[in-house]
Amino acid sequence: MKGDTMNEDYDFFAGRDDASGDSGRRASRRARGTRDEPRRPAARRAANRRDITYHAGHRPGGVSRTLAIVALLCGLAAIACGAASAAHEIAPAYVDPDGTVPGRLIAIACAVLIGVTLVLVIIARATVPRRVSHRGVASGGIITMVFAVMLLTLGVVVGVLFPDGLVRPAVRDEAPVNSSDRMRFDVERVTGVCTSGWQDIDVDVYPGVESASVCPDTRVAYLTFDSESAAKLYRNAVRTKIGDLLGEYASQAADATGGDWRTLSGGRWIAFGDASDMTLLQKEWGGTLARIGATGGDGTSANASSAAGGRTLSIGGTPAAR
Repeated sequence: MKGDTMNEDYDFFAGRDDASGDSGRRASRRARGTRDEPRRPAARRAANRRDITYHAGHRPGGVSRTLAIVALLCGLAAIACGAASAAHEIAPAYVDPDGTVPGRLIAIACAVLIGVTLVLVIIARATVPRRVSHRGVASGGIITMVFAVMLLTLGVVVGVLFPDGLVRPAVRDEAPVNSSDRMRFDVERVTGVCTSGWQDIDVDVYPGVESASVCPDTRVAYLTFDSESAAKLYRNAVRTKIGDLLGEYASQAADATGGDWRTLSGGRWIAFGDASDMTLLQKEWGGTLARIGATGGDGTSANASSAAGGRTLSIGGTPAAR
């Protein structure tokens, strides 16, 4: 029995020796496995590691910041053009009273600057380093571009819906449009008596036009309309055609200079003549003066298209079909 006890003790220590031996063998195998494991090629390690080298004074994303600054400057220029376009369309009488700068050119310049700003913003955000946040990159260019688009849209909408602008100066208008005799009397009081008599032009085929008269002696003409909207529709056509007519009479009168013509217009009327005569007539009636060129000095008659759906106004020639 004593021998059995001793055998059990030996068995106990033998188990511990076996366990320790197993642990040691496993650790040895792991060590050998680590030593025997083939190392990865240097090229693969270099491919998995991103090395960035900066020189002295170099900051990451410098190209992106430069493009963002240029985009901001272009955006500010676009805002300036957009503001000019909006102001030109809202108050053309104050911004450009002589109409020397077309509003379309300002709008086109603004649109081009907006496009350039957009391209620069996209490039600036695309050139940001991979591990650098894109948040806030070229934000100045984006903000200025949005404001420029808003101003350009405002100018285009106002220009389309209100061709004469929203803000117009208060113009005195005292022309006696309801009386042809008074109209002629006031004109003759300024330009002199029309010795050959006033020539009335048939305007029945033109809706909205009430009367049109010309004095060949003093080279003055005027037209009256039944509403302000009709006057706006026919204004460009009337200016062109009356300019032709005045040039024709100036040629017949052997006026070598061709005349310095002006238009004087009010709500429902337009008068044409020499600059001195129209300036004096403005003191009588009020209205707005504008320069016009005489284009019909060769005696030919041409038709001028109006903005009223392709209608034409012919004065001194055969009226064209509406």
